[in-house]
Amino acid sequence: MSAVSVTGYLTRRFAAGAVLLLGAIDLVGAAATVPVRRPGVLGVDYAVAAVIGAHYVLLAAGVTAVVTARGIWRGKRTAWWLAVAAAVVSLPGHHVRDPHGRPVVASALVVLAVLVAGRRAFTARADPALARQGLAVLAAGLVSVLGYAVIGLYLLDSQFREPTSLTASIRGGVRLLFLLPVRFEPATRHERFFVDSVRVAALTVVAVALTRLVASVVGTPGHDAQRRVVAGILARHGSTALAHFHLLDDKNWVISDDHEAFVGYTVVGTSAVALGEPVGAPCSRDEAVRRFLELCALNGWTPVFHQVTAAGCESLTAHGLRVLKIGEEAVVDLASFTLDGRDRKGLRSAVRRCERAGYRIVDLPHPLDDAHLARLAEVSDAWLASGGHRERTFTLGRFDPGYLHETPVVAVVDDAGTVWAFANLLPPYRGRDASFDLMRRRPDAANGVMEFLFVALIERFRRDGYSGMNLGLAPLSGAGTGDTVADRVIRTLYRRGGAAFNFAGLRAYKDKWGPRWEPRYLAYRFDADLPKAAVAVARAGELPDPRSPLTRAVGLVRRYPASIAFAALQLWIMAATAADPHLHHVLLRHFGLAWADLRHGQVWRLVTGPFVQTRPGFVWSNLALVFLVFPVAERRLGTRRMAAVFLGGDWVSTVPVLLGVRIAVAAGVAGAAATLAERDAGSSSGSFALIAATLLTVAAPRVRWSLIAVLVAALTVTLAVDQRLFDLQHLISAVATVAVLATAARWRRPPQRSRSSAARSSVRLRTPSLR
Repeated sequence: MSAVSVTGYLTRRFAAGAVLLLGAIDLVGAAATVPVRRPGVLGVDYAVAAVIGAHYVLLAAGVTAVVTARGIWRGKRTAWWLAVAAAVVSLPGHHVRDPHGRPVVASALVVLAVLVAGRRAFTARADPALARQGLAVLAAGLVSVLGYAVIGLYLLDSQFREPTSLTASIRGGVRLLFLLPVRFEPATRHERFFVDSVRVAALTVVAVALTRLVASVVGTPGHDAQRRVVAGILARHGSTALAHFHLLDDKNWVISDDHEAFVGYTVVGTSAVALGEPVGAPCSRDEAVRRFLELCALNGWTPVFHQVTAAGCESLTAHGLRVLKIGEEAVVDLASFTLDGRDRKGLRSAVRRCERAGYRIVDLPHPLDDAHLARLAEVSDAWLASGGHRERTFTLGRFDPGYLHETPVVAVVDDAGTVWAFANLLPPYRGRDASFDLMRRRPDAANGVMEFLFVALIERFRRDGYSGMNLGLAPLSGAGTGDTVADRVIRTLYRRGGAAFNFAGLRAYKDKWGPRWEPRYLAYRFDADLPKAAVAVARAGELPDPRSPLTRAVGLVRRYPASIAFAALQLWIMAATAADPHLHHVLLRHFGLAWADLRHGQVWRLVTGPFVQTRPGFVWSNLALVFLVFPVAERRLGTRRMAAVFLGGDWVSTVPVLLGVRIAVAAGVAGAAATLAERDAGSSSGSFALIAATLLTVAAPRVRWSLIAVLVAALTVTLAVDQRLFDLQHLISAVATVAVLATAARWRRPPQRSRSSAARSSVRLRTPSLR
């Protein structure tokens, strides 16, 4: 391991210990004394401490720090962000609890400095294991909080106004876990703190678990900039049939410093499976391998290289890896291939049969249009529905419009234009062998349609000057010839696994084309890693079943993250305030917005106010927002733009109205002072902004502006009839949103010249050619 990797290793270990220590200090500070809320820097209360008290701040920060210490140890970027947030939140918590406790505040500053200074050591991106970790944290954390609540309620029996039995303590613990009110009232200040601490601990566990779950859902492999670098390296050095699969969306890349070599890989659990050997300039490939192995060591991943060529084995064994033959790749020699001879009789029969059926080979337009994509989708769907076929990835592509747009497609069609089979052609880059990926056919196509397509591809590739056509890997073919345990296992699988995997049948199908066989290997660290490596390689190509409830749920979270988060928050508030209407007044007092709050610098209430309901319980208008307005707006506007429009629409209406009421108070208007003292809350203003912004996305101009006119007219009439202040806010929000977005769209639109000036311009451009 290099000096750089040792530094990163030590940085992560030291930072993990510091974060864990800070978490312990925070928890001790939260439990030691009941703090008194004090003003913070510049006389402005810290937002969180002003709302729930410093001991709750320290409790949340401490739990977060302790939970994320393991992620810091493994160098996870998400854990680093959470630890930074915990350190930042610890500062106001300790300061408000004890303004003279400088050593404790200094400890939080030191931890924050360590995290910021060593930020480059925390490079591990989100991987699928985070989802399981998130579920584990959620389950273990909630069980721990429930135990803490039940034990505390039972042992602190004397500090409640009513006695608590074990059964009542369990029921109370469950209610506290879901942030619902308990049925017994605390009699002491310490017990009130205990009840609130259970709620804060439950919220913290949920927040940390959701952060990990969301990171595993929305985190995508690689980056666009890295993908462009990889594409450039492939154009200069790519030579194998696997080259194009390095650009699939399931890949991450480790790139050498000179951007001349890379290792493409995917993370499966705690294994990193690399596709083939490193690709790039010979002088840079060793650096790419070294950096990949260092990344695996720092993250605790088991490194595996899948389908390595014989030439690639030399560079990998030089880094201490072992190799095992796992199959052979079939390559048809185009120069010598012919349909003549007794052994090609079956191929000749298949070609004649397809010709009698009226089949012919055509090149589809490149890139494909929607009509041709729909025709190919029919063939693909029929192929997937027959014979237990399924989409795969890693060493294969899948039917995806974006993927098919990148490659030419050759199809078998009849005189009616029906597509019976197709294959997409992969770029060879610097290789001399042509290859293809998707091979899809209709189940009711003439027998031999794929052979008919293959023969046409051989002739095409021969005309284009290629030397071979790659037919892909025959797994376990020619493997297991040694005397090691792994070789004996491979021989057994090849001989007895035919019923399940048909290894021999796949070898026989490819062998009838008379190919040359090139060995392919698996590279790994230790023999003890082989079972884990085999499972990782098998799972690397698996795609989640799109019909499973989990896959659909993940798809919804990816498509509507903000809507789902808003729905979860609103449904919890509705259920909690329906069970305890007093909770609504607590939320409004702590998170609503009034003029006095702005005067005292509590600007953060502009963010929290729109998420608090105006009434307790289940409100039908909020249900409409949850299940209709937010999802439609997020689909039409996108997540970030929807969030900006929602908050901006609320602010642009709330602040002017508050200023207007303040002026009315100064002018002596009756009732203005009472209105100014009321706390504003609710998401209606932001929702009307979303409705207006969504209407602006309607394509037809007349329909778009007619719908906007109807919305503005309805809001105007409502304001004129009811004369309520929030109706004025709704109108301001909708009109301001339309004005801002329409103006922004006009600025982005390129200037259009008049028809006469365009004509004069064209005359001037043509004039030189007339001389």
